[in-house]
Amino acid sequence: MKSFFALLLASASVFAATPSVGIVDDQEIFKKYAKATDLQAEIRKSEESAQASVNERIKAVEQLQTELQGIDKRGQDPMLSENGKKAVLAEFQQKNATFQQRRGELQNFVNEARNAIQQRVGEMNKQIVADARVQAEKVAKAKGLNLIIGKAPVLFSDASLDVTEDVIKELNAAYKASAPVVAPTITPAPSAPAAPAPAAGDKPAAK
Repeated sequence: MKSFFALLLASASVFAATPSVGIVDDQEIFKKYAKATDLQAEIRKSEESAQASVNERIKAVEQLQTELQGIDKRGQDPMLSENGKKAVLAEFQQKNATFQQRRGELQNFVNEARNAIQQRVGEMNKQIVADARVQAEKVAKAKGLNLIIGKAPVLFSDASLDVTEDVIKELNAAYKASAPVVAPTITPAPSAPAAPAPAAGDKPAAK
């Protein structure tokens, strides 16, 4: 009998030590957290701007390549004199130097733009994760949870454990509270039109 009660007490202590767990879907945070969506929109704009610049540079390089092909074709004219061939060769070499320079600049620009975007994405991820940690801790304390884990590595979890919306609610509230307050623009009322001046010879009205 003693051994049975000892086993029962031991089982009870094991269940009491089991932590209360919450689950957070980080993908939902990136979709619904206003700060995350704002930062993602800014990054998309930077990507579009960089792509537009790349397209312009590509067109310039392609134009130089077309010009090089034209010069090369002229250089193959059998009717060219020796001086003419030398002139075309000098023109080709000069144009080719410009072409190689522009092509190298294009590649450098693409690499720099890609690295800048990747750096911004990395910084954004760090910010969002740091914010989520703070608010997840707040939700855990409010709900009496001992542990909150991400949903990604979990194969199965009951829906009752999901506290994603609670964390997102706290994130958006904190983000809104930290946003700078923009004073409304006050448009001054239009001034009353000036009274017309009396015409010459008019007498003032009798009082």
